Amino acid sequence: MPAPVRHLTARILPRWRLPAVDHHTLALRAVFFLGVCVLCWPVQAYGLNSTFLEGGMAEGVLVAAPLLFQLALLRYYVLRHLHPRPWRVLVPGALGGVLLLASALQAYDLYMYAFGKDGTVTVVEERTREVTRGADPKTTCLVELPDGEREELRGSDPCPGPPGERFLAVYDPANRVAPSLGTVAALDPGAAMGLGAGGMAVMAVTVAVVVRRTEDEEPAGLERASS
Repeated sequence: MPAPVRHLTARILPRWRLPAVDHHTLALRAVFFLGVCVLCWPVQAYGLNSTFLEGGMAEGVLVAAPLLFQLALLRYYVLRHLHPRPWRVLVPGALGGVLLLASALQAYDLYMYAFGKDGTVTVVEERTREVTRGADPKTTCLVELPDGEREELRGSDPCPGPPGERFLAVYDPANRVAPSLGTVAALDPGAAMGLGAGGMAVMAVTVAVVVRRTEDEEPAGLERASS
């Protein structure tokens, strides 16, 4: 960690730190932290894949806020008991968070594999709208689903054909996520599961190292209290 940033955080952040705890309490905190990681994953997946969000700030908050919360919780709820240089352990923790975020990005295939259906969609019209002033306009394709509902295809691509043409697609009967061209059999749910398992494994190893290294060390706060 760069020296100027380290000195700044040393001035501001210690006041937020919690009292020193014993080894068993730290182990419970580690379990709580892993539980938070599990709960944050569906929030990120929703932000990245839900059709109810039109992008922008709401989507960014749902994606970035859980990751930042995980890292802050890891640093000031768990790693503060690890000395010296807890930032070295924070690096793999950040890697685990990024892997979980990548897994959430791939959650579309996993969700559609579990709940999606194959069907034939009909092209209705191609839409172009400006999402951000000065940026390139976003092009989407509105299609009619087998149940009569109209949804935009996933992504920002032109329609695969003229209005009235029909294509095979995967769609969500509950309309929680956008349909996409292809079939359920062509989806790849293994990417989301593999990245998610890898991220949780890195997180688990990170906190296990912290708990292990503090197993035989009595926190300074407890030593002062006992004296």
